[in-house]
Amino acid sequence: MDLHLHFEGSVPRGTLIEIARRNSHGFGAEGAFDRARSLARESGAFLRLFADCCRVFSVPADYRFAARALGWDLARELGHAEVYVSPEIWSRFGLDPAETLREIDAGFEEAESETGCRLRILLDAVRHWGADAAQRVLDLHERTKLARVVGFGMGGEEGAQPARSFRKVYERARRLGLKTSVHAGEWEGAESVESALDELSPDRIDHGIRAAEDPRLLSRLAREKIPLCVAPTSNLATGSCESWAAHPLPKLLEAGVEVCLAADDPTIFETSTAREYAAAGRELSIPLDALEKMRATARKSRFG
Repeated sequence: MDLHLHFEGSVPRGTLIEIARRNSHGFGAEGAFDRARSLARESGAFLRLFADCCRVFSVPADYRFAARALGWDLARELGHAEVYVSPEIWSRFGLDPAETLREIDAGFEEAESETGCRLRILLDAVRHWGADAAQRVLDLHERTKLARVVGFGMGGEEGAQPARSFRKVYERARRLGLKTSVHAGEWEGAESVESALDELSPDRIDHGIRAAEDPRLLSRLAREKIPLCVAPTSNLATGSCESWAAHPLPKLLEAGVEVCLAADDPTIFETSTAREYAAAGRELSIPLDALEKMRATARKSRFG
């Protein structure tokens, strides 16, 4: 089970390259995507690589093709996956967001019926584009009302806008029946996690690793049973954590915080959910019972 995946960064490599070739995108050239991924690893410019992956898609139907392929790929390891999609990105790239969302829903429906893997959609707001853009994401949900859409979250540049700017957005999301999550404590410090809790009252937090800097906050997270969806390989690749030895996952677990592991953008970071659990055991000496407890946390923390 994986509760923290981003669509364009999760589409299987071969599918992404096939769509790129159809649409005369640079990633269609032999080895181009792998070179771009290598450069991003060297420079830490993964947000730019993610944006380039988004540009591969030129029509909503591309998303249906990719969604079915993604569902099949996830089904190799998972029985349940929750995947972020970002409608405001589609709008900025000239795609109709309602049509694109419906195409993803249709592709997931096909993959789910064929594989049995439960596929759910999380609507993602881009933090640095502000509260008005986030409200448009909820406007889209009100217009489409797809049953597969079970949650609302927020990624983007963590320090760009304070959490309080999105309080009304999150209140509206809950009124619309959506569960909520937020990216916090990845790049910004423990105060980012605390303000997210105070202002947004999320059901889950994505990343949240910087909470380890504040023992009081760790106690709060454990007491309030707010799960963190932690993506260690992503943290190392982007530089938000400098090494496996420095990763705070053991400290989070020792404090009693509920944690599950996630692949985040598995195609970009060359990982998978299973690899995240294997690496946590191998690199951080997380014992088998703690790994199983994290899997159990994922099962009970799912939105749909």
